[in-house]
Amino acid sequence: MKRITQILFFTFCLYSSAQTISTGLVLLSNIGGVEYSAQIDVNDATIELTLVGPDNEWLGIGFDAMSMTSGKDVVIYDGTDLTDRHFIGIGSVPDLDAAAQDWTIISNTVDTGVRTLVATRARETGDIEDFVPTTSDTSIDLVWARSQNGTFTLEWHGGNRGMTRESYVTLSQKEFQLGDFTISPNPSKSKLNINLPSNIEDLNLEVFDVLGKRVYKGSLTRLESSIDVTNWKSGVYLVRVSNDKITHTKRFLKQ
Repeated sequence: MKRITQILFFTFCLYSSAQTISTGLVLLSNIGGVEYSAQIDVNDATIELTLVGPDNEWLGIGFDAMSMTSGKDVVIYDGTDLTDRHFIGIGSVPDLDAAAQDWTIISNTVDTGVRTLVATRARETGDIEDFVPTTSDTSIDLVWARSQNGTFTLEWHGGNRGMTRESYVTLSQKEFQLGDFTISPNPSKSKLNINLPSNIEDLNLEVFDVLGKRVYKGSLTRLESSIDVTNWKSGVYLVRVSNDKITHTKRFLKQ
């Protein structure tokens, strides 16, 4: 991981089907052991955004930007709504879009201090302040931030910010379906069962704790596999399934 003037830089691959592109669940940061992740799914008609982070503070992500560049699109969950905003410069709270608030929250759940928020909007809203994501092979720059003080008051984020560059890659429908793998039971005290879609085998499996430490590494050679997690510490883990082209990650809670 390269650190540049206290801004974290990550590179992740995206995967796509003929009609949908997606980042999968990307771990943006685990500063102070606090996980903040995001997922972006785009098709011709809509964009869907998933944010996973602490339930007691604001969460933000900006599109097509590597800094708080004036005019760039950004959304911030403020404890009530996913607000549609745009940057007005470094050090300033982004302004609300004047034309419209285009995001609709479709799911907002909290489990053991972790919020999972899913929202959607039209890919092309007609609002010049909204970024229109591509559906073809290219890359997208993202910036993110969350509160430094565990609050929904929009204020300076301190060191809780960074940027990522995501590369779109077009894959077959079979490869895209890898994201349909399931883990159960979740939460669990003793077993982590992993079930793969039919006709998808021979994959790598890694599990990380929220500090980024890898606690398990293996391979998946069957459609159904099971791991003994009895001796794992209680908490949230990231279960990563991958091959040489794509990576999918899901959350697992060890009780």
